[in-house]
Amino acid sequence: MAGEGAHVAGGGDSLASAPGRSPALDAGQLEVLRRYGTERDVAAGEVLFADGDETYDLIVMLDGTAEIIQGYGRPGATHIAAYGRSQFLGEIGMLTGQRAYLTAVATSAGRVLAVPVAQLRIVMAHEPGLSDLILRTFLLRHSILMRRGAGLTLIGSRFDPDTRRLLEVLARNRLVWTWLDLEASPEAEAIVRGLDLPVADLPVVIIPGGPLLRNPGGRALLDALGISGTEGPYPAGVCDLLVVGGGPAGLAASVYGASEGLATVLAEDTALGGQAGTTSRIENLLGFPAGLSGEELAARATLQAQKFGVRIKQAARAMSLSSADGLHQVSFDDGDTVAARSVIIATGAQYNRLPLDRLAEFEGVGVYYAATQAEAQACGPNPVAVVGGGNSAGQAALFLSRSSAEVHVILRGESLQTSMSRYLTDRIEQDPRITVWPRTEVTELTGAGRLQGVRIGRASHPGESELAIHGLFIFIGAQPRTGWLAGQLAEDSRGFLLTGTGIPATALGDQAAAPLFLETSRPGIFAVGDVRSGSVKRAAAAIGEGSMAVRLVFDRLKSTGSTHAIELGPPA
Repeated sequence: MAGEGAHVAGGGDSLASAPGRSPALDAGQLEVLRRYGTERDVAAGEVLFADGDETYDLIVMLDGTAEIIQGYGRPGATHIAAYGRSQFLGEIGMLTGQRAYLTAVATSAGRVLAVPVAQLRIVMAHEPGLSDLILRTFLLRHSILMRRGAGLTLIGSRFDPDTRRLLEVLARNRLVWTWLDLEASPEAEAIVRGLDLPVADLPVVIIPGGPLLRNPGGRALLDALGISGTEGPYPAGVCDLLVVGGGPAGLAASVYGASEGLATVLAEDTALGGQAGTTSRIENLLGFPAGLSGEELAARATLQAQKFGVRIKQAARAMSLSSADGLHQVSFDDGDTVAARSVIIATGAQYNRLPLDRLAEFEGVGVYYAATQAEAQACGPNPVAVVGGGNSAGQAALFLSRSSAEVHVILRGESLQTSMSRYLTDRIEQDPRITVWPRTEVTELTGAGRLQGVRIGRASHPGESELAIHGLFIFIGAQPRTGWLAGQLAEDSRGFLLTGTGIPATALGDQAAAPLFLETSRPGIFAVGDVRSGSVKRAAAAIGEGSMAVRLVFDRLKSTGSTHAIELGPPA
């Protein structure tokens, strides 16, 4: 982002030069890929794919060289990377369906192997070794491109709520962008004058090779990029399973449901992966001893969902629920209504906001509710503070300590051990860049135009102190995302959905069948993950609940005679 914490194009990392970021395929890997693509000769100067292309091939350089260029053929074009023999060109957007935002050009005569996206998906599903290599390379390239800002351009004011809204959409969907802040960037003013844009049209998003979007909604932005996921393999009508919410629990439910033959629709309002998708590293997930990032978890789960035919509907917020005659209907803010024989609610929870003056002024431009590379880039090496004592706060603190000179962890409790996993507290205590402030609260935000510090009050010290920081990351408590249900399903005192034996008899009325373990007070509707009362707030637990709910969906459908020819397969 330019202006307030900019992604700067040019210089810095190269996608091809660093070890492991552009691996050369060996003879065996090339032979496997040849089964999925076609070879052809290319001439020097030939465009292999261009920014704006809706679909493009994975290109393997069998002979010759190629370059990735931002703004090809336009003034200020920027060299991004160079590739040679046995290296492949591509980025994670190929798999998510995003239109190309960079151009690949052959810089010498040679020969290439072109693997269409449809065939690449087969590779990802059936060639484990290659799949892992390609995905990890794509994610590393994506990380470098985010640091360089080689993608979309957002022009808007830090004081504009719509600019902050778009920043959240971009960050949560892990897109690559440059933000030009009207308050701090002369380049932004020059572009606005050059395009003769009236102030009323701001903020705007400039898509390489695509349209200029004037203050777009989240759905319009993702549509323009080709990643809203509005198309799918199932025709309009009644599906077997509708999953509302695309975090780990929702993704797991979708994958297991579709893999067992249920016609499955997954609807997500912000970004696949949910809050877990913004986590820098999850280290206590079974089977990943070195941990994995939330982005990688989300990418792998999304590929699995696509592999099994899940129809994914993004940027669609659930607005209402109704049920009649054993069918359930969920209406969305894009005007669509999905009818389903069963529903799994996995809408999760959102972090609470601190009750502070000026909080809204700094949200998205100094105050954050996620700690990803985008936010770390915005803060740079400057000191930051993390509020909260749970695992999310601990993971954020450790991630931010890699780039920030000082990280202050502020919590109201006595110690981190109260609510944080031991492996995190041990690492925090050993990190010289992290200072923990127990029994402390943030009382005031300070700064002119941007966040410059916070005042804190400590229970054991009279008066207040001030910390000079450039970023405040808030991970305190959570409120369930259940407003769209309008109280139709039984909730606990905090609004989380009750399930199974936790539902009081008075909430079941004359319902004949007792609710199943993860079933809500309405038969056929289940709740999993953070939105469920009593859930364990861990990614692994959410994944387990999502998969378990599918077994219960089959049980409920069978009890009502709605399974037709669908039967649950044997355990994996």
